[in-house]
Amino acid sequence: MSDSEPKVAPWEDFVLRLIAFWKLLHAVFFTAVGFGLLRLRHHNVVDFLNNHLIIPYHLNPESRFVDWMLAQGEKVNPHMLLLAGWAAFLYAALFFAEGIGLYLRRHWAEYLVVIVTGSLLPLEIYEVFHKFADWKLVAVIGNLLIVSYLVHRLVLDARLKAKQAREKRELSGNTVVEPKPEVSKVP
Repeated sequence: MSDSEPKVAPWEDFVLRLIAFWKLLHAVFFTAVGFGLLRLRHHNVVDFLNNHLIIPYHLNPESRFVDWMLAQGEKVNPHMLLLAGWAAFLYAALFFAEGIGLYLRRHWAEYLVVIVTGSLLPLEIYEVFHKFADWKLVAVIGNLLIVSYLVHRLVLDARLKAKQAREKRELSGNTVVEPKPEVSKVP
């Protein structure tokens, strides 16, 4: 860390590393999903569901959920699996960039997380209200906390940098005198 960067308190460093770890876990998960989807391209999806989900977990083959799942599995073709696999890899790459950048305490990573996570929050909030589930609510609250914390850090950092720039200008003697606005006199 250079001298111009502000010092980070130990608890702030811990929180940044915790967020980075969370993002890296997401990246590993989506990488595994991508490989799984690409590998599934060469198999019959309905047979895969029967052999690896329905039979091992003793799901009722007469249930509506199993019927729906098998009907959806019949619609899936290798091209769809290829596109979904590559989409998972792209999402994993984004999470890897966020996680590694936050772990290394890069300023751009904080902006990236705020922009990406913040832009998806409206969809997540809609999903919570559309079909409520506890895990969705926990995910929204977690993402709100992450975005709020990082925005708070970015605002404090911007204020600190502005103060340092102001002090540097004053020390160098290059003070900028701001002109006073003219007050119009009403006759």
